[in-house]
Amino acid sequence: MTSTFSIRQRKWFYVIPLILVLGSAFAILSATAEQKKPNEKPAANRADVSAGRESFLKYCASCHGTRGKGDGPAAFAMKTQPTDLTTLSKRHEGRFPVGYVGALLKFGRNLASHGSEEMPVWGARFRSLDPANDPTGQHHIDDLLAYLRSLQIN
Repeated sequence: MTSTFSIRQRKWFYVIPLILVLGSAFAILSATAEQKKPNEKPAANRADVSAGRESFLKYCASCHGTRGKGDGPAAFAMKTQPTDLTTLSKRHEGRFPVGYVGALLKFGRNLASHGSEEMPVWGARFRSLDPANDPTGQHHIDDLLAYLRSLQIN
């Protein structure tokens, strides 16, 4: 008796560990492939047009109107007519002024040449909405910017 294992049993002695090693390697490669790419924004940070619309209707429509034309129900009581937000790109050489509008939302207007100071500063309000997940309020502003960009006419 040269061996207690038959040839068939010895074959499985090598095949089972090989299957386990290959299965583990496949699982590791699959997990690595599913990781996000370095330039890809996490889903939570992407601007959401529908969330921006909700914020717009809640915070902006009373002055700017539901379509952003500056004809909201509170517009008649203002000294300066609210801006028609659908023409922002048209008035800025065909490009939506994302930085300018974002700064206005966050910090408000402090120069008379930039129009009325009646528009509220929304930065502080947006910071208080979700301090755990959006402590700067930037996500709310990004959503609003995405919605405003969708309103632009040519």
